[in-house]
Amino acid sequence: MSLALAAALWASTAFLAVQVGGLGNTVGYHRLLTHRAFKTGPWTRAALTLAGATHSGAPMVWVGLHRLHHATSDGDEDPHTPLEHGLWYAHCGWLIGVKNPVACALFALSGFGQQAKLLWFDVRRVLGRNPPEWRTMCKDLEKERLMRWLDLPFVMPAAFALQLGLAWLVAGAWGIAWLWLVHVLLTNGSWAVNSVGHSLAHGSAPFDNPDRSRDVPWLAALTFGEGFHNAHHRFPRSACHGLLRGPDASWRFIALLCRLGLASDPWLPRRFRHRLAEAGLPAPAAPAPGK
Repeated sequence: MSLALAAALWASTAFLAVQVGGLGNTVGYHRLLTHRAFKTGPWTRAALTLAGATHSGAPMVWVGLHRLHHATSDGDEDPHTPLEHGLWYAHCGWLIGVKNPVACALFALSGFGQQAKLLWFDVRRVLGRNPPEWRTMCKDLEKERLMRWLDLPFVMPAAFALQLGLAWLVAGAWGIAWLWLVHVLLTNGSWAVNSVGHSLAHGSAPFDNPDRSRDVPWLAALTFGEGFHNAHHRFPRSACHGLLRGPDASWRFIALLCRLGLASDPWLPRRFRHRLAEAGLPAPAAPAPGK
């Protein structure tokens, strides 16, 4: 295989992995599991969950933290607000308890730093020093066997170890570099929604929310539509975040799943339900008289 062909294969497969993992996070963990913005059958739900689990950790941890963020957005209990501690703390410093921008930037570029944090988190759980407080925010997910299994200590670190082993077996050091790039892009894209999406230096706030959430179109283009964060905080359950137009790949993917019969009942705010027809989807059925 020529060097040029190998490089093209390396880059194209990394791009594909980012698409799969990114949509697993935004469509699976975020819009489906956290906000119940649409419905799926068990196999589609499991596939989206496992795609998100490739880099986002156990779904109950992610969902619990994100629901806490919405309940306390930019308040004292918000785990990753930039309001008091700055943008870099909101980006990833909150994960390691560090405010120094240089230390945060190094952690962000480490690629595998989040996986190390997940391992340390599980070690503390086993030692009884890190009780699963997030469970109070996601009781609904505890009913599902897959969610409980992925939440067991060391399941997520073992899944990452498997990724490392496969990457090494397939391409050695280049395989590890490939995996590092995929994780750098995925983790920083997700973290940027927390940091840039709540920074007054970026975007705009077309909806009057009590927090500092912002709509940042360029961030939305990089994060499958998640950058329309002000719209999301105004309508958390909406399956479409780009309500005022703009790049929202997650919404297009949800619409595709619905047209294929793999998803149903995407929820949109009443005044934006014309977007359903634009996506080739039927309007929600009118409620029966008296209901």
